[in-house]
Amino acid sequence: MKKFTEILCAAMLAGSLGACTTEATVFGTSLTDEEGIQLTAENADKGSESSSGIDVAEGEHVVVAGSVTKGAVSFRIEQDGTETPAAEWTVNGENQEVEYELAPGSYTVSFTADEDGTTGTVTVAKKPFESAEAPAAEGGQNPIMNFVGSYAKDRALIEVSAADDKDGAKFHITWGSSAAEHSEWDMTGTFDPETLTVNYEKAVKKDVVFKEDGSVESENIVYEDGTGSFTFSAEQNSLTWKDEKEHIADDTVFGWALVD
Repeated sequence: MKKFTEILCAAMLAGSLGACTTEATVFGTSLTDEEGIQLTAENADKGSESSSGIDVAEGEHVVVAGSVTKGAVSFRIEQDGTETPAAEWTVNGENQEVEYELAPGSYTVSFTADEDGTTGTVTVAKKPFESAEAPAAEGGQNPIMNFVGSYAKDRALIEVSAADDKDGAKFHITWGSSAAEHSEWDMTGTFDPETLTVNYEKAVKKDVVFKEDGSVESENIVYEDGTGSFTFSAEQNSLTWKDEKEHIADDTVFGWALVD
């Protein structure tokens, strides 16, 4: 990433320029030479907010990359003139990346520190679009291969893969509750190419707690009898998770995400 050409103070409104003072606590955005945005947090208080604007042209998509060493940063992308967010996600670790296909237009990107002492960076950059769709199934290939990959919403990430060579689908979900804890689900089912739906049984959920160095401190199995379904949308590159055990994600749409 190139050096910043403009620096915006956290206390100023998005787009206004002025002299920034050096403080122990920093939470603010910078503009990059590629007309992207970088949020810098250093020992930021919980609830600190900053925002800036970005224009997305035809043929471009948005890549959000973050490396948060302490706490968590939530971001929200809203197209100007609308109330429903075009994208939401929370960065709560190092070297995280997610990619969004957005309609051309002007957007406001907002950042919020979720915990006291939040430290790290989150960059929002524009890149030429490359289709994320998997190649069409051929010669008896498992049809779920058209939908394998990662799907994200807020702090949740769903990873989809083939469970066998016929029609099996496997799902691994991580859903962060904080920088030090998250829940995980694992489930498998049969993909129905007519309805683009996978029904599953015997899903396993566990809660995981991490130490400060990132290693696992504890794992606790919550249940092993989860039921529900996933339904894909080929047009929108998304899926919907219907969780019949806890109803944790009913009516939530998870968008396609490229994650390192």
